[in-house]
Amino acid sequence: MPSITYQLAAEAAPLMPGGGWTARPSAASGKEGAVLEHPDGRRIEISPAQREGYVRARVAYPDTSYSLMQRHRPRTEMRADRGGRALEQAVRTKLLPVYDETYPKVLAANEESRKHAEARAAVADHLVALVPGAEVTRSEPSLIVEYRKRGTIERVTAQVLGDGLNIVTFRYVGDEATEAVMKAYGEVTRRTAAAPDDRSGDADEAAR
Repeated sequence: MPSITYQLAAEAAPLMPGGGWTARPSAASGKEGAVLEHPDGRRIEISPAQREGYVRARVAYPDTSYSLMQRHRPRTEMRADRGGRALEQAVRTKLLPVYDETYPKVLAANEESRKHAEARAAVADHLVALVPGAEVTRSEPSLIVEYRKRGTIERVTAQVLGDGLNIVTFRYVGDEATEAVMKAYGEVTRRTAAAPDDRSGDADEAAR
């Protein structure tokens, strides 16, 4: 026999604004509940409330990097015997105004996180290809590329932060490798240094 929460959700689904909402049974914390779902990913969880004869409706978000505060998580309770139309009205007036404003921000933050992760992974793959024997040893919470020279304590670690920044550590590296690394870094700094002075000189020349 369907639970009262599912019956309410099934009655409310076709009444929800915008259309496309469906209901399905759900179980959380050992309680029989239901979920109202939309194709765009929005979810309203319906569960028995602590008060006898009442149900609770609350919004649900995917895992996200967006900073969700308590105000972003509205919830409401109502008597179960009021029926699906009352549930739809409660969701529409008390939950959706906040949910419909916040949900796109969550999706945007997640998309930004996905792009950031892809960019970090591309950098890590490139670094691995540069040093035979290097490998990605950790992906979360930070992405680590590591090389350990067999039979020695030599170790090179690159923590890929993203946005063009990394933390690179060389430990117990021999003189030859150290000199090569410092020379390469010196070339980079020479290419990027003095650019402000050059621009300033051009500006002075143009002003004459």
